[in-house]
Amino acid sequence: MKPLSYLQRFDKVELAVQQQGEGIPLIWGHALMGSINVENEAALWNWQDVEKRAEVVRYDARGHGNSDGSYDPKDYRWDRMAHDMLAVADSVTTARGIESCVLGGLSMGAATALEAAVQQPDKVAGLVLVLPPTAWQTRPRQATVYRRLGWISGLFGAAPYRLLDMLPIPAGEGGRSQLALHTAKGLALANPLHVQAILRGAALSDMPDLATLKNLSVPTLILAWEDDTAHPLSTATTLAETLPNVHSLHISHCADISDWTPALCEFLDSLVAPKKRRTAERKCSQASTC
Repeated sequence: MKPLSYLQRFDKVELAVQQQGEGIPLIWGHALMGSINVENEAALWNWQDVEKRAEVVRYDARGHGNSDGSYDPKDYRWDRMAHDMLAVADSVTTARGIESCVLGGLSMGAATALEAAVQQPDKVAGLVLVLPPTAWQTRPRQATVYRRLGWISGLFGAAPYRLLDMLPIPAGEGGRSQLALHTAKGLALANPLHVQAILRGAALSDMPDLATLKNLSVPTLILAWEDDTAHPLSTATTLAETLPNVHSLHISHCADISDWTPALCEFLDSLVAPKKRRTAERKCSQASTC
């Protein structure tokens, strides 16, 4: 069965949303300069397995993929992107008549989900943080890279990305290689003014401070690669040491994504299982004998 795909307006932006599966809602954000299609082409997840446990709601972030965007870098700060994720989540939970859902994502999507959880923790049943990006001490250097890339995009438009897409560059079969390849292909088709604003917005962004994260008691799954400068292991391990309710931290080689889908499915099962047990206990207490 094909997923339900639609455009939905949230405040001043229209986002491309895709919805499929049954169970607890999982609102999913992609990486910087990515999209739903980029993740599909990179084949990072077996979504069919995940959709047996969750109603997976994926969307193209503003300025990415098939969604609207602006040319203001401030609109692409992670705290602003979090408003969009929460708006998508509110739409889903209101339609379902429930109070909370799981938020998650990859790289920028992970940062967006974390920021959204800080803003409205009562609406978040769980967090899935995949390849958390540079943050805190490692962020300034990466911000400089984004500013330079934004300058190049402003000067040359999409030409460098289109040239790169035309070159016969071999790509490995691993997760990082496939993600980089299909992100580059997506950039060749992107609006260069959006790309410029997005990169400058990323340069303005950082994770919430650690003192704030110490009080975020949301069940959290963290997936990380051991050797990836754009997603340093130090970010993942610091999050694992700081957040008070980390379900597990999975560290794998940057070519390996084999444990991602099983880990996500197990985490989703763990969020639902306590509710099932409480329901069974209530039924038991109401019966004459147990």
